[in-house]
Amino acid sequence: MAGQFVKNGATLKCPLCSSSGTLVVSHTQVQLQDTPCATNGDKSKSNLVFGGVCKKWRKSPPPCASVIAPTQWKGVATDVEIDGEFMLLEDSTITCSTGGVDIGIDDTAQMDVPTDLPDTENTVLKKFLVNVRRPDDYKGEYGFDWLRDEYIYPIETIGYDNTGSPFSGPLNQQLPLCKNVDDLKNEYKTKDVVNPITPYGVEYYPAWLSIFPDVSYNGVNQVELNIEIEEIEPLVGDATEIIFESANDSLIVTPSQISLSELLGEKQTKDLGVTTKEFYVTEKMITVKCEGNALENHEEIKIYAELDGEKEEVGKLMVYNNSAIANANVIAVNVIIDGNPAILNSNYKTAIKYESTVQPLIHTEVIDDGFDIDSLPDTDPDVKKFKDDFITKNLDIGPQFDSVNGFLNDLVRLYDKYGHYKPVTGIEEFGHNKTFLFYTNVTGILERQDLPPIQWRGLASADQTDISNVKWGNACIIFGGGLSEIHNVPHEIGHSFSLPHSFEEEFNTPFFFYRGFTDNYMDYPTQFEPDLNKEPLDNRFRGNMHSFFKWQWDVIREDKSLAYDNTDIE
Repeated sequence: MAGQFVKNGATLKCPLCSSSGTLVVSHTQVQLQDTPCATNGDKSKSNLVFGGVCKKWRKSPPPCASVIAPTQWKGVATDVEIDGEFMLLEDSTITCSTGGVDIGIDDTAQMDVPTDLPDTENTVLKKFLVNVRRPDDYKGEYGFDWLRDEYIYPIETIGYDNTGSPFSGPLNQQLPLCKNVDDLKNEYKTKDVVNPITPYGVEYYPAWLSIFPDVSYNGVNQVELNIEIEEIEPLVGDATEIIFESANDSLIVTPSQISLSELLGEKQTKDLGVTTKEFYVTEKMITVKCEGNALENHEEIKIYAELDGEKEEVGKLMVYNNSAIANANVIAVNVIIDGNPAILNSNYKTAIKYESTVQPLIHTEVIDDGFDIDSLPDTDPDVKKFKDDFITKNLDIGPQFDSVNGFLNDLVRLYDKYGHYKPVTGIEEFGHNKTFLFYTNVTGILERQDLPPIQWRGLASADQTDISNVKWGNACIIFGGGLSEIHNVPHEIGHSFSLPHSFEEEFNTPFFFYRGFTDNYMDYPTQFEPDLNKEPLDNRFRGNMHSFFKWQWDVIREDKSLAYDNTDIE
């Protein structure tokens, strides 16, 4: 055996731990550089001290210290013995039976004495990519989209394929979350991208950012973003500089230049199913601001790496054209029945104005209204029918009705007659920029043939005569079962702005995802579960689903209810 001996305080590395660990030596008999040496007897939980969490658990990972189960050291110095134990070497490893992986020595803790200095005259630019990412505390305050690894690599385990009809049975295999990966990759690589790049022959998919041109709107005009350094070859903290260049004077990046060494913190490794990705992430490293003039076109921020005169474009951030800001009016209508108003999640205005519609650059006003069904005249046949069908019998839309669509359609008809903010042309007609969000204590249950019944959280009006070309309406509703979960509000508003679910192939959506795995507003907070006797698995982003995709921004901005000039409420 050859290599350095290992000292007390050596750094340990486990592929499944979120942070490095420390080796604590039990004895003091033999020392190296005034520090005890490690042996294969240092193998208990008290010897291998990790402060991170175990990533074997995808959901609520436990502290490594509570689950670590070391076995026996391998690759020890069998010719050097201390009290019957063998000395550890820099290549020694020990298996954790919990994770089934080898824990290794990352740093022996020996003090190195340099002999040869690097030849600075012959240094070359290392190969790597620079990706811009949003910070972890993102809540939807601006638009940010990128091609996530799990969308194109087999990382997530998919239980059931729910994206078609009929239900096609269990899968229980690791798959990309997007079912048409090649189409999605082409979208992010080329669609609206200024000067697509392929650094070092690697396909590059730039992230997209949307911010407002100034602070007079609901959204922001500047954001702090993360920088991710993705290795193509091993990196060192040399004199390489990362440079951010914008050709538009109104698009400002601060700082415009960062030393690569500042960005090489703790290296992370991610299993992509078919390969691994090694990368470094630095939180909120740059600020991107729009100041001066609006962006008339989609703009690029080029990202270069430079060392000793050698310069390579290694990344890009695309920024969405913000010269045309759309205006929308959401009328939030509390449908009052038997004198009992519905209680919608108190953050609904924030979710609409500041955490969802700002992403496609829409300035949205939310206007509250009450609609008391009991106050409507019983002499009107439409009122009487609505009360007979949906109110006087019970507060459930049960199997005696064709679908919950009847409730929403009849409610829209009544509001068109008696509502305070009713459009002159009618809610579902052209000629106004109002979207109606009704909410009610009524619960909706939909029975399905050969499939479990659905308890509706919400619903949006739509003409589904041609299922491949659905024409979404201007009204949506949150039923009693969906009032408390805030995700339902932007989800239904998204439908009214022409967006289908992210997981339904039969609708006119360009990309198909498995249900319950993304942070997209148009996904569901649960995965598909065909067995009514089992609770569906939660989407791991449940409670933190705040995203629209860039291609969804494009669709929303074409919706008929939007206006690009200010329109007063009637």
